[in-house]
Amino acid sequence: MDRDDYAVVRRFEDLSQQADRKGIVLFSNFLNMYEINLLHQNASGLATRFSLYGGYQEAERQMVAFQPDALYYDWSYPISCIRFMPVQPKFADVLSHRDVLGACMHLGIEREMLGDIVVQDTQILIFCVDSMANYLKEHLTTIKHTQMKAAIVTPDEVTVSIQYREVFGYVASNRLDAFVAEACKMSRAQSATYILSENVFINGKLITNHNHKISPEDIISLRGYGKLKFGAFLSTTKKGRIRISYQWYF
Repeated sequence: MDRDDYAVVRRFEDLSQQADRKGIVLFSNFLNMYEINLLHQNASGLATRFSLYGGYQEAERQMVAFQPDALYYDWSYPISCIRFMPVQPKFADVLSHRDVLGACMHLGIEREMLGDIVVQDTQILIFCVDSMANYLKEHLTTIKHTQMKAAIVTPDEVTVSIQYREVFGYVASNRLDAFVAEACKMSRAQSATYILSENVFINGKLITNHNHKISPEDIISLRGYGKLKFGAFLSTTKKGRIRISYQWYF
């Protein structure tokens, strides 16, 4: 574990110990997939149980709540959602996730204060810690060249539909290089080189071992190709090849 990872784990342990000592629920800011992976890997060192939530089901960036066993009050995650819409839809730019994130960073907002940014056809949803909601609403008035209007809503008031393109394919074995070759339509040799070149992240963690085994529900980011969710191992052919399913994110 390098110094940065150690600092993240120590922060988890400190929050968990404080929650246990004070008998209250304490929250982190938003975590990326790699930090969530570190949390699960080091759960045995925590003084409390924990749960994760990002404002909607399947959120990539999530907040962790450390919960002591003896808890006598109701609680909720301090997560707000700001819905942005163009003031003049007819003249609005086509905005991307990068455009929105860039506008937020330009305001000096730290990434850990923001959850997922969801760009839909008629609206943009930004999930954030409660303390950041009013600031975003008041100051994020323009994205790219488009003037925006904003409203603070609770996560329960919005519907986030994640769209996928489901694909079926075949691999020779449960090895990362075999799967990358299938998903990216390259040879096994090209796949191994691509993995060793630090292009593959699974559940937020960089993987350079081309023998790595993948599991159902793994979120796999392939630099230059996109992000997908591994589905399942479906069947085996007479020649020993494995039929699989996976879903590319739109």
